[in-house]
Amino acid sequence: MKRLLRRCILGLLSLMMCIMTSGCWSAFEIQQVDYAKAFGIDYKNGMYHLYVQTLDFASVAKSENSTKSAEKPPVWVGHASGKTMSLALNELFRTAQLHIAWGHVTAIVMAEGVLTSKHIKEVFDMLGRFPESRYTTWVYGTREPLEEILSATSIYNMSPLDSILHNPLPGYMEESLFPPVLSFKLIATHNDPATTTYLPSIALNKTQWTENQKEHDLFLIEGAFFEKTGVAFEYLPRSQLPGYHWLIKDMRRAPLLVQKEGTIYGALSVGLPTIKIKPVIHGEDVTFHIDAKYLTALYEYLVPTSYGEMIKISEDKLREQILQTYRHGLKQGVDIYGLQEKLYRKNPKLWRKLTSNGTRMMLTEDSIQDLKIHLTIPYTGKYKRKV
Repeated sequence: MKRLLRRCILGLLSLMMCIMTSGCWSAFEIQQVDYAKAFGIDYKNGMYHLYVQTLDFASVAKSENSTKSAEKPPVWVGHASGKTMSLALNELFRTAQLHIAWGHVTAIVMAEGVLTSKHIKEVFDMLGRFPESRYTTWVYGTREPLEEILSATSIYNMSPLDSILHNPLPGYMEESLFPPVLSFKLIATHNDPATTTYLPSIALNKTQWTENQKEHDLFLIEGAFFEKTGVAFEYLPRSQLPGYHWLIKDMRRAPLLVQKEGTIYGALSVGLPTIKIKPVIHGEDVTFHIDAKYLTALYEYLVPTSYGEMIKISEDKLREQILQTYRHGLKQGVDIYGLQEKLYRKNPKLWRKLTSNGTRMMLTEDSIQDLKIHLTIPYTGKYKRKV
């Protein structure tokens, strides 16, 4: 009797397990899914505007033979608006012909309209709250129409994923001017009142590359958005940020023209920095000492000069560009190099007093009291440097 009861219980448990694990009821076939790879956010005329870039699965998957195709892969862009981002998203669902999968998004682009408005907090709230959003998504700002940004394709008819928008690291390794930003870092810095939030600005270059003598739009980073103290974001073009990258610890390589009084002596590739920023406190007077060291490579040597003279010209140029960028930031109310954060880490009580809890800029043109630049040229290419 006990054996029979035990068999009945085991049979019921087995039946329940079969029912509970009998397949994925909510699953979709691959060909019945729209894969969202990027979306854009804008705010104008009191409405949120969402743009979604979706790709066909065939243009995303890589074949064993080649990632190139004889035809350009199709790029679809959907657009909807609403009084809130959630309502705009639901409006988009009304015309979506297939199920949209959001777990594969690799890029988010925010227009200048939403970055410079007071509604940026709502955007960050949704990015962190939406259950399918990932914290490893590349994030950009832009001043160009979002539909053009999300409709651009890559070179050689390759997948749109092989571009700066979806994969910015290869380009950054070649020229480390504006570091790419992941969404988790953006949210973390934005939630920290002592940290200057930085966002690279993506744009389209329509002149440098052609395909069969026809212009082809390709991505580039043209500048950056920086969070103003206690306000929204402020845009600074590349021309006003000549020295921004010199104080980035993760900078890999960047070009430097060795020029003095109209004479171009050569060109250096500068990288591998060691940077120390120290706040110096005298009562309520705070200044900063910066010590930066770089290793460089000489790839162009046009006018012979002594090693010491070339080092001096290069160090003076770096110092000039760093201070020039710093002053441009001050004019826009931006702490470009995050100096105030250094004070916060050392003396948070004094930081709160001088900045009114992060709502006021404490920096002046004289805040950088000492800027030391040390540069060495251990590599001169396949040729020796001539004197």
